[in-house]
Amino acid sequence: MNNIYELQSDHPLFRYFTPEERSRIEAMAKVFTLEEGGRLIDENEIDSTIFAVEDGRLDIVINRHTQPQVIASVGPGDVLGEVSFIDDSPRTVSVIAAEESTVRAWNKATLTTELAKEPELLAKLSIALAELLVERLRLSVRRQGMVRPV
Repeated sequence: MNNIYELQSDHPLFRYFTPEERSRIEAMAKVFTLEEGGRLIDENEIDSTIFAVEDGRLDIVINRHTQPQVIASVGPGDVLGEVSFIDDSPRTVSVIAAEESTVRAWNKATLTTELAKEPELLAKLSIALAELLVERLRLSVRRQGMVRPV
């Protein structure tokens, strides 16, 4: 963890935001409900929206030999789409609601425009995203039995 900001929350995106700052960031998002089977993300689409799961369960799906395969499930508190949010790359997986789910979504252009007015909030989000990506990289390396990243 960083030595600049005090930990405020266990939520990956909001770990350094005070409750008041978190409320302001949450208010910048669109909140919506997906019915079971609803698609949040489609593999290969280009979209830089980042999502936080509020309620429910979503399946992470890849296509292997033209057959969809669930490789993970996520739920409340999980973050999706952070890589495409950062680098505008095509989505590498599909995400489908395994049950009715509520999701909070931030459009990159809107969020970054708003946060550009408040550099400290932008810094807090940037650090949280960097830490989230590092955590995912370490987990991936461990799952594959590879040597720890330097």
